Amino acid sequence: MRSMNMKAAIIGLDGVPIELVKDLTSRGVMPGLRDILKEGELRKLQSTVPPNSAASWTSMTTGKNPGEHGVYGFTDFVPGTLSVRYHYASRLKAQPFWARNPALRTLVVNLPASYPAQPLNGVHISGFVSPCLRGAVYPSSFHDALAKLGYMIDVEAPATPNDYGRFIADLNTSLHRRVEATERHLQRGWDIFFMVLTGTDRIGHYLWEAYRDDNHEHHEAFLDYFRQVDEAIEHLNGLLGEDTPLMMLSDHGMGESRVSLNLNTLLRRSGHLATSGTEENYYSLEPGTKAFASETNKIYLNRVGRFPRGSVTEDAAERITDELNDLLLGTLFRGSRIVKRIYTGGEIYSGPYTDASPDLIVIPEKGFSLKTRLTGDRLFSVDGLTGTHTDD
Repeated sequence: MRSMNMKAAIIGLDGVPIELVKDLTSRGVMPGLRDILKEGELRKLQSTVPPNSAASWTSMTTGKNPGEHGVYGFTDFVPGTLSVRYHYASRLKAQPFWARNPALRTLVVNLPASYPAQPLNGVHISGFVSPCLRGAVYPSSFHDALAKLGYMIDVEAPATPNDYGRFIADLNTSLHRRVEATERHLQRGWDIFFMVLTGTDRIGHYLWEAYRDDNHEHHEAFLDYFRQVDEAIEHLNGLLGEDTPLMMLSDHGMGESRVSLNLNTLLRRSGHLATSGTEENYYSLEPGTKAFASETNKIYLNRVGRFPRGSVTEDAAERITDELNDLLLGTLFRGSRIVKRIYTGGEIYSGPYTDASPDLIVIPEKGFSLKTRLTGDRLFSVDGLTGTHTDD
């Protein structure tokens, strides 16, 4: 019988689909992970809707859906306004699993959407989108040591393809420093260890094309980064102890993005959205606006009582929802449908905080991604992101 004092270790690989794991382990790029999998099993997970890191990791750590923990993405609207704010952990409506037993010594490293770092019996280092390291560390007494190490919460995205070399170097440096910081704290003693590697998501977004194309100039750099991730996993697993089970998981998958559809441009052209000015500001919405999109996949009806200048009544909501469904499913790019499925908030979320949910959640077909810029008039675009989130 296993001891009731058994430790638990979790390593998250942000944005890593199961197909990538199978491919890289079978090709010998990740031999350490291959050996770990021989001792366990590999299963496909279904992400949250939408497949957003903030909602997914929060659902994993709380065991609840967004309607119960209140996190639908990295941003939301201040209630009763059109002001966008980043999610702060201090507004989380449900406890992470380690908080339910505060006696357990816990080490949390680089958990997205967990800023500011919350008090616990141990160490908490917040991840993306922490604005600074100072508020991302609990207890604060560990801040200076991390700063001296050159600890990086995230890396700067490449501005152009000419910047990929610097981007890749930063990913490697960030990984090594994160592992070094983690190793130091693991040596202090712990019961729960939860770490997320987010560089796997970043390289997938910008260099997915390089992964798929053997002749791409950065193909080997992509593989080499995952070799280093593999070495990090193997090293950390060796520090856990033979009797400590290791769970590994991802928050969502990653797939090819050839073309992006701007939802707000589509809504503007259909007459559901009107804006004034040239700023990315939802206060530019004109009276009469019926719907608008935010943070990639989310569409909100401009409901009376929810938003300033709301124009959609409860009686009209169903009709407008039907219009939007027809619009989205009928939008084609060179004869191909762009939208795979549309969910309603009431269909997939449950709990006391569903009033903050988007009205529609749009999931694109493979090969497509979504944008929500308010300004500009381009319906379709191709940018530097060659990889996009998938729901499995």
